[in-house]
Amino acid sequence: MRSSLVDQLARTLDEQINRVERLIILIAVAGMTLLVGADVVQRTFSRPVGKTEQLVAWLGEALAGPLSPEARAALEGPVGGAVFLVLAVIAFVFAAHAARLVTAERAGTAQPALLGSALRGLAVLAGCALAVKLLLWAFPSSVPGAQRFALGLMLWAGMLGASVATRERRHIVLDTVVKKLDADTKGPVALVSGLVTGAFCGVIALLSGMQLAGEIHEWATNEGVGLYESLPIPTWIATLAIPMAFTIMGARFVGYGIRDFRFGPPSGGDGGHGVDLDELQQQTVETGSEAKA
Repeated sequence: MRSSLVDQLARTLDEQINRVERLIILIAVAGMTLLVGADVVQRTFSRPVGKTEQLVAWLGEALAGPLSPEARAALEGPVGGAVFLVLAVIAFVFAAHAARLVTAERAGTAQPALLGSALRGLAVLAGCALAVKLLLWAFPSSVPGAQRFALGLMLWAGMLGASVATRERRHIVLDTVVKKLDADTKGPVALVSGLVTGAFCGVIALLSGMQLAGEIHEWATNEGVGLYESLPIPTWIATLAIPMAFTIMGARFVGYGIRDFRFGPPSGGDGGHGVDLDELQQQTVETGSEAKA
């Protein structure tokens, strides 16, 4: 009874940790996408001469020979801008129409009119143009710290993603040896595997924790040290993802090893111990037979 209660408490705690992990991953991926996207858009549209304008000028020079300064200025200015606008209108209109066609096909309704798609595409294009103007107004030179903040968020997403994969038993394991074991041997092997893997994660967590402690000490004892250049945010927040994730992964590996020792490891590759080679071979044979037929 007591053992069952402990197991239930461990499952509940693991579920709550998993929810927090997924929330942080969502925030990290969204923030990383916004930062990198904003930085790319800012760099692209803040250029004195855009890529489309350069292409138009290159085509003009290829067709008419060397251009005068006035002709080049016209091609890299209003003419190139008009070409870019036309291409953008075509792209947005057909993208909106394609999206409406897919929606209509899924709903089983009649195909939408191109005029309605054109209006929607133009509206989205106007909204994007306004967003770009606001971005350039807010960040005329660059988006400060976008790349470094994005790298920190990517570290959090990657580390916690690995932890979630551990919880769902999606880590890569080729269980050719486990499949050859009898039922009485699988439990002890799973226990040893969980303990060894958990110990390895513990070592990584310890080393990264030492690195984290050093960064926190430098940040706390020296003014202006250990901060991002653009905002007064300590850089050790990104490093924190490593010991935290490996600590959780180590605990999960040990817990799963003990659970598999008591109740037996789950069967199959999907949600089990890796790649189910028997099922993979069967699928390969079936695919080959269908191809020959």
